[in-house]
Amino acid sequence: MKIYLSFLLVFSPVVSALAQAQSPNATELLSLGRFQEATQLLRQNARQNPSLQTNFDAGYGYLRSGKPDSAQIWFEKGILMDEKRFPLNQTGLAIITLIQNDNTKANLKLEEVISRSKGKNAEILFRIGEALTGYLTPGNGSIKPLYANVVNPAKAIEYLNRAADRDKKNAAIQLALGDAYYLNRDAGTAVTRYENALELGMNPARVYQRIGDIYWQGRNLNLAVENYKKAIEANSSYAPAYNQLAELYFLVNQYKNAASYIDRYVNVSQDHRQETLLRQAQFHFLAKNYQRTVNLIDSNRTVLASNPIVYRMEGWAYSALKEPQKAIQNITTFLEKAPEKVMPDDYKYLGMAYMGMENPGSDSLKAVNDSIGVTYLGKAAPFDTTENLYSDMAKYYYRAKKHSEAVAALDSAARHGFKADVQDLFRYGMSNYTLGFQRDSVGKLVRDTIRFAMADSALALAQKSSPDYAPTLLYRAKANYYAYTPEEAVRNGKAKPYFEQFIGMIADKEAERNRYKKDLLLAFKYLISYEELVTRNAEARKEWLNKANALFPDNQELTKIAAPAADEQ
Repeated sequence: MKIYLSFLLVFSPVVSALAQAQSPNATELLSLGRFQEATQLLRQNARQNPSLQTNFDAGYGYLRSGKPDSAQIWFEKGILMDEKRFPLNQTGLAIITLIQNDNTKANLKLEEVISRSKGKNAEILFRIGEALTGYLTPGNGSIKPLYANVVNPAKAIEYLNRAADRDKKNAAIQLALGDAYYLNRDAGTAVTRYENALELGMNPARVYQRIGDIYWQGRNLNLAVENYKKAIEANSSYAPAYNQLAELYFLVNQYKNAASYIDRYVNVSQDHRQETLLRQAQFHFLAKNYQRTVNLIDSNRTVLASNPIVYRMEGWAYSALKEPQKAIQNITTFLEKAPEKVMPDDYKYLGMAYMGMENPGSDSLKAVNDSIGVTYLGKAAPFDTTENLYSDMAKYYYRAKKHSEAVAALDSAARHGFKADVQDLFRYGMSNYTLGFQRDSVGKLVRDTIRFAMADSALALAQKSSPDYAPTLLYRAKANYYAYTPEEAVRNGKAKPYFEQFIGMIADKEAERNRYKKDLLLAFKYLISYEELVTRNAEARKEWLNKANALFPDNQELTKIAAPAADEQ
């Protein structure tokens, strides 16, 4: 269920003193990714104080916001104000042409601005070099160029070094050089340049975030976290660091941390784009904060409603919250709106919701819902490698007395690599035990010895995990008894140890004796017969008979069994 974000946040602080004085928050807003607010301020400043610099700043803001067409409008306004040796807006237009993939025309325009500025203006050289990095954009645990088609690290380094030679204390140039060296696969030099930018007064939050990105790409996640946290310490309002931390923790499956940091990111950045809010809800779902997931979706319904994924997420969350009706409603809506995006987990949560429906006073409706639910689980089970849905299916089939289906479900679980727990083993044993009693075409009982053997094997494994569970012993005994004719079962003695243990486990418990009265009588009769037919031990036979009579003094069957012994005396 990966949902990727596209977050733009890099902006060079090289703006005119006039722009900084009249729009003091624009640079920070752009660096935080709050583009709408930033471009509004820059646009307003350009209209109120038109100059080559304010027009360029407005165009640059749109350029960094991923809107080159809007940027071009402002550069074209500013080109009329460009100075002979300082063709700043002309440079902006050359960059736009480069972004538009008209390389021949772009190169001519770039040569022209270099010629007009004599190749000595640090600002012009910087702007060209920075553009050739594609404007690195951190987000989603990566740092990628906003305009990948223009990236040329070698040329970027060349222009930026020329700019740095002419303006050695310009922190923005050092930051851009860090980006260029990173793109040139020289992470060590990139970090050094970022550190230079920090020493020259660059906003430390931006620098630490950049360094964190470098470490992340190098898979040194601990140092990445350390630098992102340094960025937050330097500026608690620096949203990109929160976003990167959220994505990093998501990457390493620390979903609670991911959810916490994306909450802080949204609060600081005021980023209410659909993809961001969807990501936020996703992280809380993965952190098992299901109520928070639902609340986030409901409170942002206007923004999120057009994306069918929200119905899936809300449906899954409601299923986990044990609100099956809402789960069914939302997942069904998702299936209707986006059938091409259906995945096995949709059927899993839908199945769980149907099977979680409570229908007081209507057993038939409950049976219908359970039947629908198990059908959906059957669609999801073969694809779920983490959760044994076959076990849930077997539980339903066992309770519905559909023993063939229960056995088939547990066989499928084993084929898919799931280890049976004690309840699975017990159900597998009991279902095979029940299936051991077959009828032929005329209705005559036919014992399926293989089924009884499978029952005993499964119950034996269940007994190891739960040795004090009386039904397990009882049905091991009965499986070994009913697999044969009564006399054969007594003579081979296979049921003997289990009947003995069963009697020892419940004989002194009145409630259990009453519950298993018929089974106790069977156990006593078996052991009495065994001592009579196999061991021919009269004393042992008499001892079992006395124990049985003590517990069931008025039982006629025991009276009949005792009669021959009395006659012999």
